[in-house]
Amino acid sequence: MNIESLLKYQKVDEELFKVEQKLANSPYKKKANELASIAKKAQIKSTELEAEAEKLISEIEDLKNKFRTNKAKADEMTAKDIEKMSIEELDSLNALKSKILSNLNVLEKMLQKSAESINHILAEFNKTKKLYDEARTQYAVCKKKIDEDTKALEPEKEKIKKQLASLEGEVDSTLLAEYKKKRNDNIFPVIVPLENDNFCGRCRMELPKVAISRIKEKGVITCEHCKRFVYKK
Repeated sequence: MNIESLLKYQKVDEELFKVEQKLANSPYKKKANELASIAKKAQIKSTELEAEAEKLISEIEDLKNKFRTNKAKADEMTAKDIEKMSIEELDSLNALKSKILSNLNVLEKMLQKSAESINHILAEFNKTKKLYDEARTQYAVCKKKIDEDTKALEPEKEKIKKQLASLEGEVDSTLLAEYKKKRNDNIFPVIVPLENDNFCGRCRMELPKVAISRIKEKGVITCEHCKRFVYKK
């Protein structure tokens, strides 16, 4: 198998890899990813706050209903003619009134606490929304710069891709298909030399003797550790 043609192909492909890495390692891309993460977390937080607010609003409405019911009972008892009541009935009425008043006090405190919680949620929601809006604005700026850089490097990428296309006919089709598959899996370089007759030229892991013995027959073997092609110089 003609390994030289694949090595020649990879040498040109290395230039394309450098361009891709330049774009991938762009500070704008890194910042954009960070901002996208911030925006996503803010969106999740907003959803959680909305759910929490809905639950509190429901609880407040329930407390209001209970408050109104107890208030109505208190008003009803206040309107009763105590002159016509016996001592036992008065005692019973006073005990019930005390219980209702106690309930009203408890409900009032619970309503106040719920109202404070709602205000806290609103403050958190506004803070989260501001964070989300700022992240989206900054993301748009970074995205614009990334698009500009990508556009600027596009002619160079296209030129290299044409060179690669012209070299494809010189490479064994099966080997080239495997090469491209590994390349798409972000493996680069794809083909490396055997070092010291035993080791992968990239990950430096020792290769099995059985595998090494097949290099003469197949031209290349696959490193079981880093999955690269290994050839013997």
